Amino acid sequence: MKKFLLRRNMNIGTGMAENDGEFLKKCFLETPEYETLLDFEDKKMILLGRTGSGKTALLKILLDNKDLVPIEIRPATFVMQYISNIPFIRIMKNSGLNLSVFYKFLWMHEIISNIIKQYFSYTKKKDFYTALSEILGTDGRMKELKNYLNQNDGIFYREESIQTITSGLEKKIGAELGFTDIAFIADNLTESQKYEIQSKASQRLNTDQIKQLKNIITIFKEYFGKNREKKIVVCVDDLDTNWMDEQSKYDLLSALIDAIKQFIEIPNMKIIVAMRADLLTKTISTIHRQGEKDMAFTLKLNWTYSMLKELINKRLNYLFEYQYERKTKISFDALFDCEIAGEKGYDYILKRTFMRPRDAIKFINLCIIQADGSEYIVPNHILNAETIYRKEMLDSLKDEWINLYPNVDVYIKAIRDVMGNSFSYKEILSKFEEISNCLFSVNLSGDEDKILQGFIDAKGNSFAEQEALKALLNVLYTVGVLGITSHTMDIVYSSSNKSELDMFDFDDNTFHLHPLFKKLEHRQLS
Repeated sequence: MKKFLLRRNMNIGTGMAENDGEFLKKCFLETPEYETLLDFEDKKMILLGRTGSGKTALLKILLDNKDLVPIEIRPATFVMQYISNIPFIRIMKNSGLNLSVFYKFLWMHEIISNIIKQYFSYTKKKDFYTALSEILGTDGRMKELKNYLNQNDGIFYREESIQTITSGLEKKIGAELGFTDIAFIADNLTESQKYEIQSKASQRLNTDQIKQLKNIITIFKEYFGKNREKKIVVCVDDLDTNWMDEQSKYDLLSALIDAIKQFIEIPNMKIIVAMRADLLTKTISTIHRQGEKDMAFTLKLNWTYSMLKELINKRLNYLFEYQYERKTKISFDALFDCEIAGEKGYDYILKRTFMRPRDAIKFINLCIIQADGSEYIVPNHILNAETIYRKEMLDSLKDEWINLYPNVDVYIKAIRDVMGNSFSYKEILSKFEEISNCLFSVNLSGDEDKILQGFIDAKGNSFAEQEALKALLNVLYTVGVLGITSHTMDIVYSSSNKSELDMFDFDDNTFHLHPLFKKLEHRQLS
């Protein structure tokens, strides 16, 4: 490889689609999942992948595709517009009423509203009813649509339309039940009153609003079946972020999944919802959904070793060939052609990622910073970068899982200190007391932490101790810190294919701490 000087201001992007700039556009790797998303005959709508696995990047590339009409829906905006700002919905939510039908209606309305505003604006047709009627006529369903639009002036264009509908719904229900303002009686509602309000609201929404939205979906099916000028892609992202409290998030996600299934038969249109696999699993278990039916609509995003190398090669070539005008291509293998304890530098790096693009990009950028002014990447550059990278990855894990597992760093330390790098389930059973002492050595109370509370409640009860240990191991597997030995003797870590442990995994496998968090042994550098 021709000599050159590495500089600390060099980097191969950020790995975060929101600010990855030209690297995302110029170095995008067309994975099989991307090809599936572009196939409008394929009805997989739920894109599953870990944080940093490239879900947002895939959606961003789709939304930038000039052959598609792009529609983007952000859940935080959705929540602020409807859940937080409309009094009737907010009061019902705070009163503990089941809002699943409400949420389904709101998602359906949001999707339809955005299709109407953005598709017909995109095609220069301001009056969507006129555009529809030119192809479908004005009888039957179109007549129903016309009446609905007349009764609800500007419903798909004015943000206050939903508030008008809910206010009218509140008045109708109040008149039937004998109250004028639910805000004054919300704190004193009996369970039977809550059920009655909930039942009547659901009935009216299904009879009036949802029925009309389903009519529009049927009209879209007919219209887009005949008019195939442009394909539409509707993307819902940022579902992994803290846009709602946990229970409400599961309720809203469940309603979103129900809502998008209503649109599945519309030709030339695809709705894609991106989320972590564990978030879908948690939604299914919390809301008691039929998981197998939901899973039939999922597309699982997983990266292989060779795919990651190909992506890194693209980014390195873009960095040196285009940004620094070097004509010689520089590969990942060539740049990191050194050894650490008999392991090639590039292998060492990839094994310390969670097999996600963002991790590899972050680690390589840190190595380049460490190599500032050098002609080569040497082992010490990688090892020094690893110290920083480990801390950043631990911080990322804490941020990613803080709502579910607020002390994930403490869990890691307890297993690392007590069990070492590899162990069996039988071996950990005798270590309950030691692990418990380690978990609480930093004066944690267990409040708001189900894992710690499980250890507090389990002491003295052997069955409960086993369950507490299983819960801890499952968490560490779910977040990617522990792997298990597969039937092929490979070590398997959490992925969208298997995001949690099952009951047989504990007895059948050996657990392995992820290389990034292993206790360090003497390493020979070369």
